[in-house]
Amino acid sequence: MTRSVALRAFIIFTVLTMLAGVTGMASQAEIAEIVFLIGASLSAVLLFFALTVQAPAPVPVRVRRRR
Repeated sequence: MTRSVALRAFIIFTVLTMLAGVTGMASQAEIAEIVFLIGASLSAVLLFFALTVQAPAPVPVRVRRRR
């Protein structure tokens, strides 16, 4: 998983988690609270992946000149 993919997924899960939280507060439904907790957990994991993935570094390669 690359950093950009993890950040995009984090943003999507954050928005979905906020919507589930608002729905849970408005309707007092327990399933919305469960969806909120699952979404928050996934968001935390994706944010962890995004912050710990190292940027790709160039690999030194020898180039031989042909004469």
